[in-house]
Amino acid sequence: MASEKTTEIRERWTAIKAALLDNRDCARKTGLDPAELEETIKAIDELVGAASRERPKTAVLYVDGAARGNPGPAGAGIRLETEDGALLTERAVFLGEATNNVAEYRALLEGLEVAREAGVGRLRIRTDSQLLARQLDGRYRVKNAALIELWSKARALLDAFEQWEVEEVPRSQNRDADRLANLAIDRAQAEGRR
Repeated sequence: MASEKTTEIRERWTAIKAALLDNRDCARKTGLDPAELEETIKAIDELVGAASRERPKTAVLYVDGAARGNPGPAGAGIRLETEDGALLTERAVFLGEATNNVAEYRALLEGLEVAREAGVGRLRIRTDSQLLARQLDGRYRVKNAALIELWSKARALLDAFEQWEVEEVPRSQNRDADRLANLAIDRAQAEGRR
């Protein structure tokens, strides 16, 4: 269900659109020819429609970082799903050279941005990295200088969510994120990037 504000904006846009299409003087004042005006109206309709669609309140974020060598070429795999397992989005991101633990954190950071952009309020994070899961939930202290900065960024991003939890899962339950992380590395190597 769309929020009251979104409904109000949609109603205003409907009135503005009708005025532009019905009143040639008003339409001329936009400075667009009729085809451009129609194209612009369609684009705005799509944006208003996208803003009106229900955003997931709760989602599951699968993240995995991979490095071939330690350090070596690294990739991040991100998969965001609804609670019932429907895919919202997935990404394969090449990270350049990094250690495996840095790749895990950078995958998390990418994933948190994806979830934030999707408008998720409550987030369940699943990772096969014991270190990442236990540092996030406070069972392990973060001692490595490179990870302290990444941990701090992750905690700041997590504060933007209404609620979050992290769960350490077996690698077999994180296959899609693992596949995406390795795909990012494979693509980069095929293009000659390091």
